[in-house]
Amino acid sequence: MEWLRAPEGVLALRRGEFVCVANTTGEAVTVPAYGRVLLASGEVTETAGGTEVPADTTVWWTTA
Repeated sequence: MEWLRAPEGVLALRRGEFVCVANTTGEAVTVPAYGRVLLASGEVTETAGGTEVPADTTVWWTTA
């Protein structure tokens, strides 16, 4: 497992071909697009600048 850089209040980790980002803040944050979204606990928006993760939302990506 590898911890990834993330904004304050956001946990981001990589394990093998998977990345998980948990936004524990009360506001949306933008993180890099790590690959294809597999599962999200809320609606995420992918933009040219990355992926917008809403408040209190966790997202799983596959990098394969």
